[in-house]
Amino acid sequence: MQKLALVGGKVITPFRVIENGTIVIESSKIYELGKSSDVNIPGDCQVIDISGKMISPGFIDLLVHGGGGYGFADPTKESIEKVSDYFISHGSTAMLAALFAKPYDQLLSDIRRLAKYIMNNPDSNIKGIHMEGPYLNPDLKGAMNEGYLWKPTVDSWMDMWEASRGLIKMMTIAPELPGAIEVMREAANEGVVLSIGHSMAYYEDIELAIDNGAAHVTHMFNAMRPFHHRKPGVIAGALLRDELKIELIADTMHVHPAIMEMLLKFKKASGIILITDSIRAGGMHEGEYEFADQKVIMEGGKAYLEDGTLAGSTLTLPMAVKNMVQTAGAKITDAIRMASLNGAKVLSVEDRKGILAAGKDADLVVLNEDYTVEMTIMMGKIRYQRKEE
Repeated sequence: MQKLALVGGKVITPFRVIENGTIVIESSKIYELGKSSDVNIPGDCQVIDISGKMISPGFIDLLVHGGGGYGFADPTKESIEKVSDYFISHGSTAMLAALFAKPYDQLLSDIRRLAKYIMNNPDSNIKGIHMEGPYLNPDLKGAMNEGYLWKPTVDSWMDMWEASRGLIKMMTIAPELPGAIEVMREAANEGVVLSIGHSMAYYEDIELAIDNGAAHVTHMFNAMRPFHHRKPGVIAGALLRDELKIELIADTMHVHPAIMEMLLKFKKASGIILITDSIRAGGMHEGEYEFADQKVIMEGGKAYLEDGTLAGSTLTLPMAVKNMVQTAGAKITDAIRMASLNGAKVLSVEDRKGILAAGKDADLVVLNEDYTVEMTIMMGKIRYQRKEE
């Protein structure tokens, strides 16, 4: 049985901080955790000194299109593996692979390919699919290709669901579109978490959407009607309705730090889930890339279409956590919770992931003081270790 002890770090559970803590891992589980002075380290453990560093639950990212030069919509298994490895190196021990609208047969092919990979690789950090579309409002398409959007029908939804082998875990949808509520009802009854996004919906539409399974709002403030005091829409619904959790791209470009701070006051740490919405340009040099058959320019860490529309992000969750702490005034425990436990709850795995305690899965991230990932551990195995420069 593999045994590992991480000694001397700042353990973020994420409800409290244990200074000078130790975590003992046996096989795939956390066996013991606590102050170093209180933990008995077995003699046959591999001991790793992480003094001066932080230990957090593994990060869980619910919206990832790509990174490291590859995308989940690429037609190869290699691309899936490259994106997976890129995010393991940035601490994401679980994530949902996002797909976007494409012509009918192409999208079903993408779904089948991803589903096959997930089924055949249970040890991967890819735990399911987030369908960002194809039922989105063309008036707020964002970086989506308007020509590829679908009209909502139950039949087309069932084709996607069958192609996914039940692995579509989330779907972003515009509930105001004709036929969308019927699709949402069917998806909700299959256990799919529904997220409102790329939507022109008014507040009354939001209430109907909640009654038909909506539980989330995708990339808050982006691709939604601006806030209006006489014609409230998705933003007002997201802020007022406790049924809705919000997904936040905390790169300080999609949402200003002052607004991120405001969201913390409205939704609290329990109501916010940090996501990256990363595209293939993540982790790459500045230059030209592609998204949904459209040219994307990456410059200064910002990815955008030729008309200036933001096209996903190049964010990682460690950077999102850092931004929440340093620019939005979040406590480190809250920022880590928004990047780990909250996502685990969406995937219904909070009984074993997203929190550090004895008996939980040994999915952990070791971060240095600059929030750079030093080590990623998945199910007790070291899957990434930063090389000394």
